[in-house]
Amino acid sequence: MTDQPGWAAPEGDAPRQQPPLSSDWAAQQPPPGAGYGGQPPQPQPTYGTPGQPPAQRGWGGPPQGDWGGPPASGWGPAATWAPPKPGVIPLRPLGVGEILDGAISTIRANPRLMLGLSAIVAVATQLVTVPITWLLLHDVGNSSFSFDQPSTTGQGDFTLTAGALSASAIQALVTLIATLLLTGVLTVALSRAVLGQSVAAGDAWAAARPRLLPLFGVTLFVLLIEIGVAVVALAPGILLLVLGAPGAAGGLVLAAGAIAWLCAGIYLYVSFALAPAITVLEKQGVVASLRRSHRLVKGAWWRTFGILLLVNVIAYFLNGVLSVPFIVGSLAVAWAVGGSDNVNPYAIAPLLVTAVGTIIASAVTWPFTAVSSALIYVDRRIRREALDLELARAAGYTPQGQSATPGTPLQGTPTAEAPRYGDQPAPPYGG
Repeated sequence: MTDQPGWAAPEGDAPRQQPPLSSDWAAQQPPPGAGYGGQPPQPQPTYGTPGQPPAQRGWGGPPQGDWGGPPASGWGPAATWAPPKPGVIPLRPLGVGEILDGAISTIRANPRLMLGLSAIVAVATQLVTVPITWLLLHDVGNSSFSFDQPSTTGQGDFTLTAGALSASAIQALVTLIATLLLTGVLTVALSRAVLGQSVAAGDAWAAARPRLLPLFGVTLFVLLIEIGVAVVALAPGILLLVLGAPGAAGGLVLAAGAIAWLCAGIYLYVSFALAPAITVLEKQGVVASLRRSHRLVKGAWWRTFGILLLVNVIAYFLNGVLSVPFIVGSLAVAWAVGGSDNVNPYAIAPLLVTAVGTIIASAVTWPFTAVSSALIYVDRRIRREALDLELARAAGYTPQGQSATPGTPLQGTPTAEAPRYGDQPAPPYGG
């Protein structure tokens, strides 16, 4: 959201270096070897030794104290301040646990928007999908799940499969549209929560609404890319089987193509995972968002993959825990309504019970996954572009008597009584 300081992409989309120190800042620092106020320095957590590669600094290497090793000569005394935390995350590179905790803290900070809006969207989704599922499958279910009738024929199996696939496709499409709408609004809310601000649902919707069309475009473009990769990977094996090649050879080529499709699909999913947040917060176009997401993830693909995998595993587990009781309840209702000889899970009563469970599970998992993905984007920009400095200025972390001016380095005299962000320079963050 570029009307707020800090979210605009840097010019040239290149990693931004730490701004140089001003002469005023240097003149205000105590001499080497002296602590603040002329007192002997006390051991304090530091960022690490400058000049070392990222893996050896306090952020990426093994912990030494709280943040890293002792400072080298020229960095001045050890800092007595901690990175500011105006909102749900500290303004510094984030660990995996801090990303997950930040997502939960964002939900807890604004439950009406996060959980309430997610529940409303989930209810709207079920109001569309439940009637369609019932129309497609209730008659098939009456025959397919009956215990006092002969087993279903091949035609009956085909009808059941076709109906189930149609219902699943419609449900997936409706859910995709709903989650995209929700992602836009929740990403706006997260951008405010990082700065310690709250936002009303109406304001978040007003900010996200102009970005919904590009958001749909990003999703559609990624989907088309994935389909294209699938066609290229699977077509040789299918073609061999159609042309009458030996089954073993065709099957081997098809299996190799499926593995290649899976690997390429995962790679593209991770590479483009930050595109929705970029589309909403930076107001980039479809292709520009995808390219920028790829550049932000580059150099940290495995880390991003691991965090996304963990987030989705947690969401899947939560969805199962919250949904299973209602699935069992729907079967019990189907048994009670149809009797032991005709258990139809696609009758209206079981579908309604399942829908309640889906609404509850979606209201929890949707905001968790959306906010976690947005926080991965924030972390990548902090590490690559020093976004934390811009966010600190936007949150008002400046020395007393000075104002926050975007684009200028924070400076001032550090004090033990009121440590402020920017009292000591942070090393440039590596990818």
